[in-house]
Amino acid sequence: MNAKLVKWSLSAVLILAASPALAAAPPACKSLPKDVAKMIQSFDSCARTENPTVACEKLKLNARVYENDKGLLPPLGPIGPKYWRAAPALLGSPQGLVYLVQESAKGRPIAQRYYTGDSFGAFCTIKK
Repeated sequence: MNAKLVKWSLSAVLILAASPALAAAPPACKSLPKDVAKMIQSFDSCARTENPTVACEKLKLNARVYENDKGLLPPLGPIGPKYWRAAPALLGSPQGLVYLVQESAKGRPIAQRYYTGDSFGAFCTIKK
């Protein structure tokens, strides 16, 4: 076998193994708990502000940047959009939202909404 081909194949396998899996968009949410509608309404307004952490606090939501470290949501580029997460201010609440916010755009539009019912372990896409 050609040594260059073997070396190239081995390199390709190592690169793919070391790269995090690229997540596809989560499936659509089949249904949401009744209390999530109010959380969505609140996060829709505070996620668009300059400082969602402070704005959401007034609405009894804990908000911060969602890093997507586990790769559960589609990857983002280095600049532009950002994921923001929010959960009820109650300690230990398993429910939460993650929004894809276009931070550099005027009005900071929300491009996508996701819901988790298991403490950010898995997501479904909120269709709106």
